[in-house]
Amino acid sequence: MGFKIGNHRITGMDAFLIIVFIFWVLITYQIFWADTGDSKSQSQANTNGKTEIVFWHAMGGPLGEAMDKLINEYNNDPNSKCYVKTINMGGYDTLQKKLLASLIADEAPDVAQCFETLTKKFIKHEKIVCIDDLINADIEKAKSENKPIEDIRNDIIPALRINNTFAGKLYSFPFNKSVQVLYYNKDMFKEVGLDPEKPPRTFNELRAYCQTIVDYYKSKGIEGKYGYGCAKSNNWSFLNRIKANKGYIVKRDNDGILKCGFNEKAAIDSLSFLQDMLKDGLAKEGQAFDHQNEFIAGKCGIIESSVTSKIYMNPDFRMGMAPVPGIEDETLPGGVYRSTILSGTNICIFKNVDSKKIEGAWDFIKWFTNTENGVKWSIGTTYMPVRVSSVNSGLMKAEMQKDPNLNAIYGYLDNLAFEPRITAWFEIRDLIADYLERCTLEHKDPKSYCAEMQKDIDGMLKHVTDTDDNKELGNVDM
Repeated sequence: MGFKIGNHRITGMDAFLIIVFIFWVLITYQIFWADTGDSKSQSQANTNGKTEIVFWHAMGGPLGEAMDKLINEYNNDPNSKCYVKTINMGGYDTLQKKLLASLIADEAPDVAQCFETLTKKFIKHEKIVCIDDLINADIEKAKSENKPIEDIRNDIIPALRINNTFAGKLYSFPFNKSVQVLYYNKDMFKEVGLDPEKPPRTFNELRAYCQTIVDYYKSKGIEGKYGYGCAKSNNWSFLNRIKANKGYIVKRDNDGILKCGFNEKAAIDSLSFLQDMLKDGLAKEGQAFDHQNEFIAGKCGIIESSVTSKIYMNPDFRMGMAPVPGIEDETLPGGVYRSTILSGTNICIFKNVDSKKIEGAWDFIKWFTNTENGVKWSIGTTYMPVRVSSVNSGLMKAEMQKDPNLNAIYGYLDNLAFEPRITAWFEIRDLIADYLERCTLEHKDPKSYCAEMQKDIDGMLKHVTDTDDNKELGNVDM
């Protein structure tokens, strides 16, 4: 079977391979080149003679609008050193695929949002500029010109600086960082007899508050109301609870092997808490943002979600925000130990033969994250400011006084953490999600899931060759 093209006979297998090759080309195009267009030649007419830099990002909706507003301000500033052309990749997954493809095709953007694990790959392959080197060059230039010396490393919130430091050097700059917070319905609290100005501080209080909400509506014969809502298979919430229970995620044992803490008391308690809440009818899980929708509809009294969810929620009731709960610790001010894991990306500058592009990209990052613009970014998105000077600025304090809910963002500044920066971590996260789903569907003993989880993940960690060299936050003990 087959057909001829000229003097060549094409068999069925040949045709199949040709079709596979065509599909491969199309998929490769979609992963890397689609949506980028001639990104390095577009908008030249708008640059006013400035060097153009291409910025790949994944910011959409109100968050993207807030970013675009700031970038337009930068592009229209006569003192800016470049013109920033943004290209939205539509989501973090697509962005990461295209950045990985850029390693092979040597077609990286000038600037991009990046997760820590990917940053490590770019460092290994010498694809990004070391931010430390740029800061040191600024300092030397200021010295030579007898100008005031500013080391902006000292102005980055310590946990964020540590998060962007690899092998002792700052390679990326914090960009859009968020934490989880509690959202609660103040009007519902008042109705059921809870103090609207006193959200739950501990896991025990959270359970008690949810019990009060459920009991109240049950006594009134009102159905469809419950205490606590969350997303199904939520890795972030589970890992946050482990840290808040003073547990660890991954550490190195005495033999030099990485191991996880998913079968330790902190993890078992974290899983048991959610399972018991669901089993006792105090909580409900939903897909994606179902819990936020039910909260807005007044069906649910308390939810945990990213601080950026505030931008998307505008309920008819009075909404309160607070740091997520912790555990009792009488040795601490307020008697509660809290911790949360950072989420969000950083920004990297890619190596380019044109030094003006690197200079322009660095100028843009410094401008975007400076004291004043850091406050604008935080107010417009509720992302954390990345600089201490932004947190302490009069403008930020005035905004927090106007909207006390913003104080919830800053309830953890002394005890922030981040996920392990090892190449296997994304795969491990998927595995954790599978176990979380099984736990809430099957309702077996949490200890059994935690034991299985540890066995599977430790098996994966045995083969991890790279390390997270950051010891300071205790996420990976070297």
